[in-house]
Amino acid sequence: MNIKQMSFYPSVASIISLSLLMSPQVNAAAENAGEFYLGAKTGWSNFDFGQNDGDIDDDAWAGSVYGGYQFNEWFSLEGGYNYLGNSKEHVAGSEVNKTQIQNGELGAKLDWNLTSAWNLFGKVGTSYNYVDQKTGAYNDSDENWSLMLGAGVEYQLSHNWRVRTEYQWFDNVGESSTTGKTDVNYVSLGLSYYFGSSDSAAPVAAAATTAAVVAAQEPEPEPAVVEEPLPAATLSKGAFEHNSVELTSDAKSSLDPVVTYLEQRPEINVAVIGYTDSTGAAEYNQKLSEKRAQKAADYLTENGIDESRINVEGKGEENPIADNSTAEGREQNRRIEITYQD
Repeated sequence: MNIKQMSFYPSVASIISLSLLMSPQVNAAAENAGEFYLGAKTGWSNFDFGQNDGDIDDDAWAGSVYGGYQFNEWFSLEGGYNYLGNSKEHVAGSEVNKTQIQNGELGAKLDWNLTSAWNLFGKVGTSYNYVDQKTGAYNDSDENWSLMLGAGVEYQLSHNWRVRTEYQWFDNVGESSTTGKTDVNYVSLGLSYYFGSSDSAAPVAAAATTAAVVAAQEPEPEPAVVEEPLPAATLSKGAFEHNSVELTSDAKSSLDPVVTYLEQRPEINVAVIGYTDSTGAAEYNQKLSEKRAQKAADYLTENGIDESRINVEGKGEENPIADNSTAEGREQNRRIEITYQD
């Protein structure tokens, strides 16, 4: 049979090139780095056969299962199985030809985080195709390797769940000598599950460690003062939304004892220092740590503490308190530390 090939190189290649160029600069800390994932998707496939003597139905339902490993914030290795459906040809109302395509794929997935929840990705790799064709009473089948390109968008529903919509293009599926060759276009909607901890525990709040002691000999005790924790507060898990500089309500509650102490001790100043984990560009992390520290300082001034008493500093990736190679460690390193100064 004659096969008319459809080329989508320009559009797909431009998206993948954009992902390659932008990923290392744009991505902040990725929650799912170092995690395996599994998913399933379903959608529509298209084969462009070129016969002119029959009624060709070259659109079909397709479905897939896939899985992979997220090495860091921008690179994953992903493989899967695709059932791409059947193309059917009819002559005078009777089916004279049916071609079914299945394949397995393996490729690199390159991510670019648009926001804290939306993610653009490109894929490049190969597929091993199995083509089964029935023409009248005869059956032909063949197997071959193809180039695979893809692009799509993901939305993070939670730490463990992502929904994706995706386009893939498989080049020259089949062999000319038997079933013929065709490009296959595949558009799908899928759901992925990541096997990792959500780390959604409440932030570490500032806690009192000692009580003020008053002289036992005095008939009337002095009013108790708010104790001085060292450090005054460490805001870590849950202090900020993912890739955000906005304080959560729990983080603000953790700062209230600091406000009370500074109100009772007007001669005391405070240092507010921001940190990040080591994921992403150092320059980006430095700016992110400064912005988060400033948000904590702004909360103190909004509650009556003079800004002249507050020293704000961002230290980026410096001084980690946990292992950056794990999701739990990275969560602890994304923190704000507050200490008192005479």
